[in-house]
Amino acid sequence: MSNIDKVSAALSEWLFNVAASVLPKFKIPDESPIGKFMYGIIGVNPSSYNIWKELGFLAEPTIQVLVTPMLNKVLGAVPDDQVKEIAQKYVDAFIAHAEEKGSVNIFGIELGANAFEGLKEILASKFKK
Repeated sequence: MSNIDKVSAALSEWLFNVAASVLPKFKIPDESPIGKFMYGIIGVNPSSYNIWKELGFLAEPTIQVLVTPMLNKVLGAVPDDQVKEIAQKYVDAFIAHAEEKGSVNIFGIELGANAFEGLKEILASKFKK
């Protein structure tokens, strides 16, 4: 298994954990365009709809489909022996920024330093294998 594969596996696992933590709490506002569409066209009440309960099973394969090609594209030109160090530097930068600012906003989701500490632990476990 290449180091890019290990980073990909770690990032995929971590993103799934984040999704499993955030998406069950996510509610679509009734008056939003999506909420109006859901109720008016499909007949689904957005206030009682739980995206995780209904579509959570798609999170893992979707994350894997997105993460692996992205990392291969971004890190493909980097020598494999440097990938681990680069990944650790990014995680450390996320942790430092979250500690300094209180959180890191990733696509509207506020993640604290503890979330990135989790990524650091997952990454370390993948490199022990």
